[in-house]
Amino acid sequence: MIRDRWWRGRRTRRFTLQWHLTNACPFHCRHCYDRSVRDELDRTEVLRVLEQLTAFARLHRVQPALSLTGGDPLHSPHFWAVYEHAAASGWPLSVLGNPVSPEIVARLCAVRRPDTYQVSLEGLRDHNDFIRGAGHFDRVMTFLAECRRQGVSTHVMLTLTRDNLNQVIPLGRELRGWTERFTFNRLAQVGEGAALALPSTQAFEGFLAEYLHERRTNPVLGLKDNLFNVVGERHGRAPFAGCTGHGCGAAFNFVALLPDGEVHACRKLPSRLGNLRTHSLTEIYATPLAAAYRAGPQACQDCRLQTHCRGCPAVTHGSGLDPLRNRDPFCTRGKEPGVRPRSE
Repeated sequence: MIRDRWWRGRRTRRFTLQWHLTNACPFHCRHCYDRSVRDELDRTEVLRVLEQLTAFARLHRVQPALSLTGGDPLHSPHFWAVYEHAAASGWPLSVLGNPVSPEIVARLCAVRRPDTYQVSLEGLRDHNDFIRGAGHFDRVMTFLAECRRQGVSTHVMLTLTRDNLNQVIPLGRELRGWTERFTFNRLAQVGEGAALALPSTQAFEGFLAEYLHERRTNPVLGLKDNLFNVVGERHGRAPFAGCTGHGCGAAFNFVALLPDGEVHACRKLPSRLGNLRTHSLTEIYATPLAAAYRAGPQACQDCRLQTHCRGCPAVTHGSGLDPLRNRDPFCTRGKEPGVRPRSE
């Protein structure tokens, strides 16, 4: 079991490696945070990563888990080898990617059904296809139906911006009966996403309250954004577990592995901790920088919601603040935020 080494710490029995196998992707989404071409691990290095994850899990007495993503993870020549290894090992296993053919779904199921297969929609049909390309919305809906037919659990994720804020709840209604869970992350204004806008703090807070009300009648709506805890606290709600089950779990119960072996605390912001080509996962996890990401922002240390929240460091970074010092600029707990997010 991994524990935070401080008096109000957290503990986890599972550690997830979010493995970005490749940056290659057939789409060019308008909010993409990394279109860079990276050198990719070869087969020997890929097998070494799996060995390191096993060793790390044994040392820390946690259940290793894999979340395979990209880019488009199925564009990696190593996808099936990694998928089959994790399936044979009995590890929790999920895929975060694009919609695929019925034949690919069947092949996944023949190895082992993924615990979840996550795809993305960015709003209703017209807006989604503006962001992700013509015909994408219909391909996703066809894929969700096929997964349901083959018994594969699906999640749908949305990247929240100023322009799709009012489409989230209508999309959730449309997805009812098509997927098991629909959630959102706020836009990280990095990469190409820097050209898009976030809603105002006031609009976002009102949206969170409306979303919580809608959940009473729509079970497909899931909770992921840590700031639901701030709104819930005002209404006497007990805090929920937060983004990764432990508030922000960056460098705590997950890390992101990039195609070239770089390990980041979170994929959505520059947070390089080391590289598996030169250091082991165990060594990287033990670095002072990883410990700093685990501790969370200095501004959040005295908050009673700290173990359930910590905001979103990627949003903090994208707003021009230091994610290791400053709190999420959308957090209004106790006082108005000192710095407004870039909403214009």
